Amino acid sequence: MSAVINRGGGRPSKGLRKYIGFRTPAKTAEDVHMIAAAKGMTVTDYVASAVDRSLREDLALLGQFAQQDELPIRMAS
Repeated sequence: MSAVINRGGGRPSKGLRKYIGFRTPAKTAEDVHMIAAAKGMTVTDYVASAVDRSLREDLALLGQFAQQDELPIRMAS
């Protein structure tokens, strides 16, 4: 059994994280930096909170995103 050592420094863990990287238009990136700074947040925390909000809404509507069944060719015309 390994012992957990509390080193005492740094921020508390936010749990398991995975990296998601993407590029955005320069203006969008500047706006994100500006808003995150105004809210006293890091860019990562601001973007993560925005994605989380949108993701929760999309997950609630997931059933509505299902593709409509295709009609057989003989019935389409």
